[in-house]
Amino acid sequence: MPIDSDFQKKRKKIGKEKGVVVWGPLDPPKKLGIRGSNVAVDLDLCTGCGVCLKICPAQVYEWRETAEHPTSDKKPFPAKATKCICCYQCEKQCPVQAIRVIFGGPQSPFDMLASYLVMAQLIGGPLYGLLFGSYLGLAIPFYVGWIILAVSLPFFFSPVLYFKRRGKPAEGKGIMDTTVIVESGTYGIVRHPQFLGAILTVCASIFISQHWLFALIGILIVWVTPKWIREAEENLLVKFGDEYKRYMEKVPRMNFVLGIIRLLRRKKELEVEK
Repeated sequence: MPIDSDFQKKRKKIGKEKGVVVWGPLDPPKKLGIRGSNVAVDLDLCTGCGVCLKICPAQVYEWRETAEHPTSDKKPFPAKATKCICCYQCEKQCPVQAIRVIFGGPQSPFDMLASYLVMAQLIGGPLYGLLFGSYLGLAIPFYVGWIILAVSLPFFFSPVLYFKRRGKPAEGKGIMDTTVIVESGTYGIVRHPQFLGAILTVCASIFISQHWLFALIGILIVWVTPKWIREAEENLLVKFGDEYKRYMEKVPRMNFVLGIIRLLRRKKELEVEK
């Protein structure tokens, strides 16, 4: 049988090994349980073939000695799960289906903090404007901010709007666990609509609130966003290969105006072909 897709609900956390969560039941050396959460390996199913170590582009796994275990005396251990790029190659190619990979969102403490600040900016700035009005009392930026916010939301929530229907996540996976490149909707305009939406949201929040605190938070978000985009591009190139390269040539990274021009041009070319 493959690794239980609901193991986090059905099994108990026993503790951690080198920072990696251990899920019971345990009875070493014969029963070793599951190691990991976002990248999880059922050590009792694993036969120690080493396929995952060979194919993982992020070098997530390392060998761990498991002397006297019934299936093998060494197993792959997800020591660097935070580096996982969710290409799912280890999960797909494991001959006994002992691995489960789930998108876990930002992994480093800094990235997690920045992602929380994005949500604080999205909610806090407009809420401040509604409750107290703009801090500086400038009417035009205040109303411009609400217009920008309305434009930003379809971009910011693009994964929710498109991934479940068009990204074809595998059964039991989250919406971020896409198996195909989404090229329609906002993804036909820019490659990273969620990040574009985040930047637009930052601008909207600052214009609406006109408060120095939201301006400081906005500067941090704008500063960290290019890092997130670079990491996403690197991961997607590994995950989808040449198919993603073709998508990169067709759709700009963040240039909204260029994206619309290219989209209209593609539609016109399709009409001519028909």
